[in-house]
Amino acid sequence: MTALAKLKLTTATRKNEKLSAEQYTRQRMLANLAEQLGMARAMLDGTAFTVKQTRYRTDENGERIGYERSKRLRQWFWQDADGNWLLELRYGNKLLKLNGDNTAVVVGKLEQLTSVIETLMEAVTAGELDKALAAAKKERMATLRKS
Repeated sequence: MTALAKLKLTTATRKNEKLSAEQYTRQRMLANLAEQLGMARAMLDGTAFTVKQTRYRTDENGERIGYERSKRLRQWFWQDADGNWLLELRYGNKLLKLNGDNTAVVVGKLEQLTSVIETLMEAVTAGELDKALAAAKKERMATLRKS
């Protein structure tokens, strides 16, 4: 018996499925919320949280060399004067209008922050924030085209 005879073979091919604009925007928001969730968990644990990203540069021989550096992260959550924690969602540098003119979620105590972020991740996955994401994307693109 040959080695290939032991394997189950098929004629299937890989399909490159393109994401729709909504799916791509949701995926970006979910990735950003995952970073915020990591930052929140690290804050609760008292540890540092970093995300590494690969950058490329050309050396003196003209070859591209990849190197890792820490991504600069910005917290979307903060504590107000009353001691309540709040969380805002951003698309690029634009605030997301969640419901009318409301741009922040009142979390309450710091311990509840992770569950609020997970709830927002579920809302993004379900498509509940598609209109707000589309509006923020449109506003951001208009700003980018001006310059």
